[in-house]
Amino acid sequence: MESRKSYQEFKKKYEEVRLDVYKEVPYAINMPLVKLTPINNLALAKYREWSVGTTTRKPPNGGWDWATWSAVYREKYPKRIEIAIWYGGTLCGLALGKMSEKNVHVRLEVLEGSTSPIHPLKGRVAYIALTAVEMFGYALGAEESRVIDPVDGAIRSYGKLGYRLFPAAKKQPRYMSKVL
Repeated sequence: MESRKSYQEFKKKYEEVRLDVYKEVPYAINMPLVKLTPINNLALAKYREWSVGTTTRKPPNGGWDWATWSAVYREKYPKRIEIAIWYGGTLCGLALGKMSEKNVHVRLEVLEGSTSPIHPLKGRVAYIALTAVEMFGYALGAEESRVIDPVDGAIRSYGKLGYRLFPAAKKQPRYMSKVL
């Protein structure tokens, strides 16, 4: 019988899976110049540059407080997936998600692409983020990938990636789902 993992071992397991996903996604999507990292201080600094000289976005259409969101996820959810999506030195997107309590599904909960109309991954940020979320889920035995409360403008794009929309229900927002 396998002994129970300590909390540190538990956290390390999920950290190792995240690191493997960061390494493997660029090759899985055949974009070796893409780089995935945690949402670190450099990513947060580059994110703050997005709003310089642009119209301010407001949630749920971007403009998230990524410093707070990522800190909360790090503290509360060891089974999280946090993603900064880079192309060279250009930050193109940020995403946060987590596994369900029993690892039945993985959830993409917050996603934002760069405000630049010409960033090198324009139109591909959601695809890259969802590939990472799905790979995280596969590695942990999830049966389903979900996008929680998608913005109306993204529903068609997620549908093209195999996701199906489900309406809101008691205590649950609408979501899109794909069987893994």
